[in-house]
Amino acid sequence: MQQMQSIEERLKFFSKDKFKKYGVVLKEAIKAHPKLFSLFIIISTLDTVLFSGMTFIVSNLVKSITNTGGHSIFGMPVEWYHWVIIGGVMVLSYIVIEYLLNYTSGIFTRLTEIFIRVKCLKTLTDVDLSFYSKNQIGNIMTKIIGDSQGMADGMNEFLVNLSYIVLMFTLINVIMFSINWKIAAICIGIFLVIFVISWIIFFRYQKALIRSIDFKQKNDTDDVDRLMNIRLIKSSGTELSEYQKIKEQNKKYGQKINKTIWLSTIMIIFTNFFGWILPGIITLTILFTYNKTLPIAEVSAMIISFISCISILTGAVFLLPVVLRALSRTMNCNSRLVFIYSHKSLLKYVPEPTKIDKIDSIELKGVEFIYPEAPGKLIMPEINLTFEKGKSYAFVGETGSGKSTIAKLLLRFYDPSKGSVLINGIDIREIDLPSYLSHVGYVEQEPQILFGTVMDNIRYGNFDATDEEVIAAAKKAQLNNFILGLADKYDTILGERGFILSGGQKQRLVIARMFLKNPELLILDEATSALDNIVEKEVQAQLDKLVVGRTTIVIAHRLSTIKNCDQIIVLGKDAGGIIEVGTFDELKNSTGHFGELYKAGLMS
Repeated sequence: MQQMQSIEERLKFFSKDKFKKYGVVLKEAIKAHPKLFSLFIIISTLDTVLFSGMTFIVSNLVKSITNTGGHSIFGMPVEWYHWVIIGGVMVLSYIVIEYLLNYTSGIFTRLTEIFIRVKCLKTLTDVDLSFYSKNQIGNIMTKIIGDSQGMADGMNEFLVNLSYIVLMFTLINVIMFSINWKIAAICIGIFLVIFVISWIIFFRYQKALIRSIDFKQKNDTDDVDRLMNIRLIKSSGTELSEYQKIKEQNKKYGQKINKTIWLSTIMIIFTNFFGWILPGIITLTILFTYNKTLPIAEVSAMIISFISCISILTGAVFLLPVVLRALSRTMNCNSRLVFIYSHKSLLKYVPEPTKIDKIDSIELKGVEFIYPEAPGKLIMPEINLTFEKGKSYAFVGETGSGKSTIAKLLLRFYDPSKGSVLINGIDIREIDLPSYLSHVGYVEQEPQILFGTVMDNIRYGNFDATDEEVIAAAKKAQLNNFILGLADKYDTILGERGFILSGGQKQRLVIARMFLKNPELLILDEATSALDNIVEKEVQAQLDKLVVGRTTIVIAHRLSTIKNCDQIIVLGKDAGGIIEVGTFDELKNSTGHFGELYKAGLMS
């Protein structure tokens, strides 16, 4: 299984693989909205051309004013006020283009954020369950929410400013070389020195930033974990202890982030310093070089032209730390997200799976299972079982004997390590999973309740059901009267994980969901084990109605849950496999494992 990148790997900023992965997601984001990106490039180019063109206007305006003999372009006489008019039109055009640039880049940024977030969430819905056994949900969601936005914002900042810098350097250099190539060469040399030193500072800044963000995300994950277990903290009286831990961890984070602020400040001061002194250096260079060889009017025009060019280039240089920080931010976000969106499911799917419209037979043929996340431990030795349509089967055994593994294999949460799960004689790996699961119902120990209305939760799995059908299903599950007593009835928001419902009410809601779905195969995985005896009897009465006429797989240890099953399969501890098979009446009087459990009162 792919492991999350270590901080040492993420610190390798010049890693070819890191740039390649960033390039891939950047290309995908652009391909997702090619027209918008093309429009952004066109507008960005126009924006840069208009802004850099102002140096040309200023240069010619100065020449028009200082040349007593007049000034001409392409043989045509041009007065100073002509340049003022042209400059005014360019300024107005620049304002419009600047608005369009910011608007277009803003739209592209948000669409990119959505693209990255959907890309990650699709992976999370596609991966097998082994991914979740070794990764904290809070940590994963912190990355998706924070890093998708950070990556999109950083990508926008990087692309906008980089395109501006590249185009501006190109256009301004053309203008400077057309004025005087020697002075232009000196300017380029100085800017190259600035760039190299800025890059060295940035490289150290980027490493410090990775360490601080990594530490912050660990803090965030711990905070989410504490809040999700707030009842434990409250019941243990450890609020002060937890507060001290949070305070100490955030103090450490503050120390780490201070270094990034210091390096960022150094980088900004360095570029600002050169921006301040560069016009003076160029002015003195022109005066000492051409003061005695050229007319003062021409020298003045050259100084003004070069200072205008340098001012624009300095503005571009000031953006260099912004570009480098944006690149760092984007690549750091991507290096964390790539673990999510590049994760591949261990489940393999055939190109053209077989769709099924009913479940006639189910067979476990030579099935052996080892969890991928714990490859050294055998959970289930080779077993062979056939489930007849319309009959009920119960699996009992001690914790760790592999009872729930049967359910996970039938739901294809995992694939068997050896052997095959056959549905209608077809390997489940070759079956179209949605078409198969549309005929399967699953009720587990901890009911899965989504944040949403009662109506939406019951309808989940059968989205085309009418309101009347939903209400009918709730009545079958003895839940309708309770729902009608809620403030908003079927439109009541249940809260996170069904917060407002009791354990029994949650199970009734899931049972109503199953009545509505009307599955051919019903899997009950410890469906009532978390309920007290009174509520368990009430819920079991609804389950008894639900299983009628369906192929049913029951994983349980309570007598009331399994005594009416057509066949009971007893699994031995420590991967002992199937040790007994029979009806309840046959097994309760046996001298085997089940009989011992029954006589000891452990199956009550």
